[in-house]
Amino acid sequence: MGIFDSKEEKQLKSEVKTTKENIKSNGISNLLDEKDLLKVIVEQNECLIGIASANAISNAGMVGDAVVITHTNMYYNRIKQYFKK
Repeated sequence: MGIFDSKEEKQLKSEVKTTKENIKSNGISNLLDEKDLLKVIVEQNECLIGIASANAISNAGMVGDAVVITHTNMYYNRIKQYFKK
């Protein structure tokens, strides 16, 4: 990261920065098409689950790791029933 970033990494960082600024000034719901709002909520939830799992694993120790992994796997097993066939 930083001075050793490739051209693609620098471009991606620039796009992320622009997106964050756009969301900050306009609000995310004002930037999205209404038909995509539910998809965005699902993506945000998935991101939050990943962040929470990573945080819990990093703070939990061996027994806590097993609990986090078990509950994360339960989530994925339950959610797969809603996948398109």
